[in-house]
Amino acid sequence: MQFIYFTPLVFQTLVYPCTWIAFRFFTHIRIRGLEHVRGMKNGALFAVNHSSELNPILVPATLPFLSRLMPMFYVSRETAFYLRDGKKRFSLKQILYGGTFFKLWGAYPATVGLGDYDLALRHHIKILNDRRSVCIFPEGKITRDGFIGEGKPGVAHLLWRTGVPVIPVAIRGDYRITLREIFLRKRTITVSYGAPIASSEVFETALKEGRPPTLEELKNATSLIMARIRVMWEA
Repeated sequence: MQFIYFTPLVFQTLVYPCTWIAFRFFTHIRIRGLEHVRGMKNGALFAVNHSSELNPILVPATLPFLSRLMPMFYVSRETAFYLRDGKKRFSLKQILYGGTFFKLWGAYPATVGLGDYDLALRHHIKILNDRRSVCIFPEGKITRDGFIGEGKPGVAHLLWRTGVPVIPVAIRGDYRITLREIFLRKRTITVSYGAPIASSEVFETALKEGRPPTLEELKNATSLIMARIRVMWEA
């Protein structure tokens, strides 16, 4: 097993019992739609709405223990995005957010501003082609108003380039959660998994014509994925 796959597997497996217990003890957690992922063995592309910093932990913590879809790899932003002042200097926050810790956990940055999705998402394309799981937050940032925003086309590009099905995931109940609410068990968090979305479902015309999808087709595919997430979030 390659090193980049070994460390996330070890860390996420060791942390799983702690997060499983913590979410069930400190919150009222509801998990829906696990039947859509139980039979999957060769990796999946999880598209998740971004409502809090707990999201990257909630997804693996709500999958079955030792699921074949684990370990989970993540599409993160570059280190500078997580620093308030944007300065490249040594700090604990730099290590935790976008630095060494992120990579050991399985998070690799998408390089923004290149105008080339293959280059920007090269790490994640390789991971998916190796039949591993990737978690992406199509909105690109945590929601500011608690509602689900528009998604960026990167998720649709990953679906097209790898053929790995997208699992839409809706998380509700953790927006602006506080430590007081956690310790008093005041929040109910719902994690809903939707039916897989295949590339043939959203790129029918491009596949028939044997060509890559246009940017407009990528945007339309992303809108469909986000609509699936929104329907589960509103249910």
